[in-house]
Amino acid sequence: MNSIANRSKILAAFQFLVAISTAFSSELASLIKPGMGREIEAGLKPTVVYVRRNATNASSRWAIIDENTTKVDGVSTISKTSLPKNEAVVFDKIALGFAKGTAEGQEGALDYSSTKLPAALRNADLVIIQNGREVVSIPVAELGKQVSPAANEDYYHDLESFQYLVDDQPMQWDLRFPAGQALSPAAAGDVNYIEVRLKGFKTQRKQK
Repeated sequence: MNSIANRSKILAAFQFLVAISTAFSSELASLIKPGMGREIEAGLKPTVVYVRRNATNASSRWAIIDENTTKVDGVSTISKTSLPKNEAVVFDKIALGFAKGTAEGQEGALDYSSTKLPAALRNADLVIIQNGREVVSIPVAELGKQVSPAANEDYYHDLESFQYLVDDQPMQWDLRFPAGQALSPAAAGDVNYIEVRLKGFKTQRKQK
């Protein structure tokens, strides 16, 4: 994306952010919308929110994040089930990847760009909910890659509109599998891993 297009997108994202600012914590809302005689104190920074997790034998309604999710470099940008206070996310691209490992604990060691998704995963739905609001609900089949990505942008599915996650509030990220289906190992010793990535912008306090 060239610099002019990038600036235009950031501006559009910030306008969207201002329009929904009442959804955020009161402190973040006050940073986004200036009061009498006070300037805007928050801006947007490009970000990718992601989680990589062992999903072996996942089935039914399976939680991608939970209270045991830990922020670890190369594995997850999320701690537990919420974003930090004053750090909301606006995004319009999403990706889901699959990798097959040979042991537990390989979340940060695998290549998730495979074009071959197991049938149980391909036929599942990815659903993100926050405060009872459905943020994303999309068939995983829409996120699968038919050919190996040639560029970073090719990893992502374009949602064609901005979506948002508020700060300091719990979220649910689920895979919902068809009845009777599970993400079982293809062979003894295999371990199945998935990653979910959201690409967009996060709020940050402006440097004074």
